[in-house]
Amino acid sequence: MDHTLEKAYQTFGHRSNFRGVDIGYRWRRGQRTEDICLRMHVLRKLPLDALLPSQVLPTHVDGVALDVIEASYQPSLEPGAARRASTRQPYTMGGLPCGRSGEGAGTIGLVVIDKTTGKPGILSNWHVLAGPWARHNDPIMQLAERDDEFDPRNHIANLKRWMLDRSGDAALAELLPDQPWLPLQFGGFESISQVRSASLGEILNKTSRAANNGQARVDGRGLYRLQYKTRQGTLEYRDIEGLNLVYEGDIPVSDGKVSCAGDSGAAWISAASGDAVALQIGRQSASPNGASRTGQGVIACEMGPILNKLELRLASYEDLLAQNGQSAVLTHRQKTCADLSYHSDEALPSPLWPHPRHWADVSLSQPQNLPRPDRTETTTSAAQVVAMVRILPNDHVPVLPHREPASPRSVIGHEIWQNRLCPALLDYDPNFRGVLPEETLTQRISAADERNIYAFFSRLINGSARFDGIGLRHVLASDFRGATTYMQICERIDTLRPQP
Repeated sequence: MDHTLEKAYQTFGHRSNFRGVDIGYRWRRGQRTEDICLRMHVLRKLPLDALLPSQVLPTHVDGVALDVIEASYQPSLEPGAARRASTRQPYTMGGLPCGRSGEGAGTIGLVVIDKTTGKPGILSNWHVLAGPWARHNDPIMQLAERDDEFDPRNHIANLKRWMLDRSGDAALAELLPDQPWLPLQFGGFESISQVRSASLGEILNKTSRAANNGQARVDGRGLYRLQYKTRQGTLEYRDIEGLNLVYEGDIPVSDGKVSCAGDSGAAWISAASGDAVALQIGRQSASPNGASRTGQGVIACEMGPILNKLELRLASYEDLLAQNGQSAVLTHRQKTCADLSYHSDEALPSPLWPHPRHWADVSLSQPQNLPRPDRTETTTSAAQVVAMVRILPNDHVPVLPHREPASPRSVIGHEIWQNRLCPALLDYDPNFRGVLPEETLTQRISAADERNIYAFFSRLINGSARFDGIGLRHVLASDFRGATTYMQICERIDTLRPQP
């Protein structure tokens, strides 16, 4: 039936009335039957005498019965002006409200671990955490009181990566180092340990801050069309693979509704196994002629493809204990799970929906063998050296070399160290805390090839705003060849600046 579904999508997906196609239960007179069929979701069902012959849908596609459902779907984001007041929670966890300052409220789906860095973050929708104005490292708020202004007490995370394509609508924000969190779901306080695909007919629980945390049945799975604001003044339809969840009368739910504004990003958990199944992206809009089904429909994308594409995994108590330990040192198991050397080759992202990395890694995708105005580069550049470095935990006592009397060059180097390089290193990784300028580079940074260490410093310096305003041009990995301490890196930086 998957082949039949794709054929129906290719045949009828161009119609303006089209709102989705899936495989699910047949409905008759507002009641679900046990028959499984191919289903076409349309904005409005019209009588046959109001349609042209070419607009009439067939009764079967490749021998599979076709049913028609009147429904349309929209992202379930709560406008900022209508945000409900709620109590500020001391810990970040799944199910709490989140969003961008002044741009509406959604829900934290899960607390996750970024496999590229090993750091904790929150998972929600693209239209909740990013939206058309998103920039890398934008502040993300855990929303509380009824206000739309930036409140530093609500700032919990920074935006890192996002996706809005056929696989799903999702985004990752990395939690601030001092933001307390728990690997739980708010309300029921369940700890999620596994992700799996959904089955037709199974019951799922929603976890969000809303009072009507009810249940819904997986009514269908396929492709659904939702309208997004993709840029200023532009609305576009996007077709997303996912699940159609429907509240039914035999499933208890508060107020007769399974979803409300602000539920975008909420996680749907299996009622039987407690596994994470899906991430809500939208809900059914009001139908002018009345819904074809009882209750209210919800659209959610499956959790597995999202975690795989964004390179995430579920957070656990082991991760929490490791972060709360001295220097936030990762365990051996976490290092195995998280590819800290992150050097996978990936396809170039769509220009509309970029997939950013850490700012210090952005230059990997940019040419770095550009000559400086006063010389040419003839050696291996940073772009030709794959960055395979590991930042070591700072649980050792540095062995410092004998210090020579300070020279004028050393005085300048210390200024660069205190105001530029040391803050940039701490921005990149907290394990640089306590680093001293006389330390050898290899006491904090491990690499199979020392050229990778020099490439790391060139990307760090070129990408960090800490080095703005000192006249420093684009630096190359070869500029630091032979340097063994952080102070020598600082002195090289000073020599690369325009001299008075």
